[in-house]
Amino acid sequence: MGKLKIEYVERPPRGAEDLPPDVVELWIGVSGRKVDVNIVRRGFVLADPVMHTIRERIKRLALATTNINKPLPERIGFSPELSPDWRQFLDDLLQKDDSWSFLVNSGTNLRPS
Repeated sequence: MGKLKIEYVERPPRGAEDLPPDVVELWIGVSGRKVDVNIVRRGFVLADPVMHTIRERIKRLALATTNINKPLPERIGFSPELSPDWRQFLDDLLQKDDSWSFLVNSGTNLRPS
């Protein structure tokens, strides 16, 4: 696998089928105490252990910064912009081959008749 182009977008990501094969769109939605991380790549899904790693880091940072009088996204480095530490962490994580699982489309109609 070649190097992926990771794009940090300020809107929900496009549909995976609309992305070039080497592009990953990453959107972090924040509202109040909720942080939503959406990562999209054509033909692939993020492996469960990778999303778990991201969630655990968010939890650790939230606990470690609980005494800081700022909104959660600011405390952990998601707002107003993604911190350089997060960018490096996510870039390194998403560039690994084992961070991705192939998306398998069975080609069958899964809707109930």
